[in-house]
Amino acid sequence: MINIINFLIAQGCDLASGLGGGEGAAPGACGQGSPSSLLFIVILFAIMYFLFFRPTQVQQKKHKEMIESLQKGDKVISSGGIHGKVTQIKDSTVKLKIADNTEIEIEKGMIRTVLRKES
Repeated sequence: MINIINFLIAQGCDLASGLGGGEGAAPGACGQGSPSSLLFIVILFAIMYFLFFRPTQVQQKKHKEMIESLQKGDKVISSGGIHGKVTQIKDSTVKLKIADNTEIEIEKGMIRTVLRKES
């Protein structure tokens, strides 16, 4: 990770010195990775984490908890929009009754919403 950061800092320095015409920029003008530029990169990674990665992780955790709490009799909607009632739960699949005498088997991960438990 440190090597990647150092590479990005060096590329930024090369680009900045190249824009000045080459002769106006002193060699090493960018420095060897000043603490402020390193701090900027760390802050940028933190912002990216909280804007992109963290919400996805929270959503995946909620979906996993919903799938683990499935029970027979729950009404569900699949990702494909199929409405059905859970009739059987296996390790990685669920059987749904979608009409009289019609059952389908889908992956647990394809269940998007649990509506309510039918009594």
